Amino acid sequence: MIKPSDKKNYLISGMFISVLLIISMVTIFLLNKENSIFGSKVYIKTEVQNAQNLKDGAAVQLRGIKIGSVYAITFKDVETLVITLGINSKYREWVKKDANITFKTQGVLGDKFLEISGGTNASSSVDDGDILQTNEKNQFDQIITKSEDVMAVAGSILTKIDKMISSVENNRLNKILQNLENLTYNTNKVMSHLNDKSISESLANFKQSSESLSKVTKQIEEGPGTLHAIIYDQGLHEDLRTLVGGANRNKVLKYFIRESIKKGDK
Repeated sequence: MIKPSDKKNYLISGMFISVLLIISMVTIFLLNKENSIFGSKVYIKTEVQNAQNLKDGAAVQLRGIKIGSVYAITFKDVETLVITLGINSKYREWVKKDANITFKTQGVLGDKFLEISGGTNASSSVDDGDILQTNEKNQFDQIITKSEDVMAVAGSILTKIDKMISSVENNRLNKILQNLENLTYNTNKVMSHLNDKSISESLANFKQSSESLSKVTKQIEEGPGTLHAIIYDQGLHEDLRTLVGGANRNKVLKYFIRESIKKGDK
């Protein structure tokens, strides 16, 4: 007969085992969703001379989508390695027989993976055992190649510049350098004449002229004087306007004409 204390222990053990089973089932489900462990696969191969630190289980991508993983890396002979790729069957129709494989790196120093690219709609999809071509140049090699291209262009530009400079006659180049030297000498000579005393005198004269102009302006503003009256006297402004403007101008002109006629008769 089972004791009550044993029943309690059995119940706790059963609950613990049930929780472990649930966790295991969830883990398997997630792994199956991520890597399709239990899904059907198509196995294709590629032959390379260097695995470039590629490891079993490395990702296989198609246009940035993970479609499988590296199943195995084995030797074919002394110079050739065979890499077997497991591709999820649901992506098989998009992997064409005329596609190619490239080594890629996650980030700069990350893990290696394989990228399937290329392929045309006219080509048929891969089958088990098909062999795809691989571009064995890694990203570092591509960077080196691009750097070499840049250096070649820079060398071509420097060669053209050298030809342009060499086309200038030596005598002409010497004249240009001599003119630059003369210009520098004359500039230094002019600057040497402008000593501190001359600069001080020029600044003093400018300051004195500014003060004199300020005094004249202040005197005109405060008045009295003709300039003050012309600028600030409103009555004088109206008289000038009457003299030269409108109908009144005709009256003034008639007056001067009459006076001129009278003086002529006398």
